[in-house]
Amino acid sequence: MRSLVISIAVALGLGLAAPASAKPPMTHQVIYTKPSGFWTNPNPAVGGSYRWRLLGIGVVLLGITGYGMMRLVRKAAAERAARFQ
Repeated sequence: MRSLVISIAVALGLGLAAPASAKPPMTHQVIYTKPSGFWTNPNPAVGGSYRWRLLGIGVVLLGITGYGMMRLVRKAAAERAARFQ
């Protein structure tokens, strides 16, 4: 009985769906004449000037994460060794 009610609800739900339009509505303005500047400087990069700065940030974050993981692994190994002695 429960599955019959669910199947009827699904069938009615599919029949009440709104028809799809051929052209999606334009809800936002697209600007192609200048960069947005949301994440980066709005001025165009000359010679890849952002590349080294972003690479440096990535290397620092990788180093911090690696150092933290190394400490966690060593601490877990020491706790495991102390538990089984």
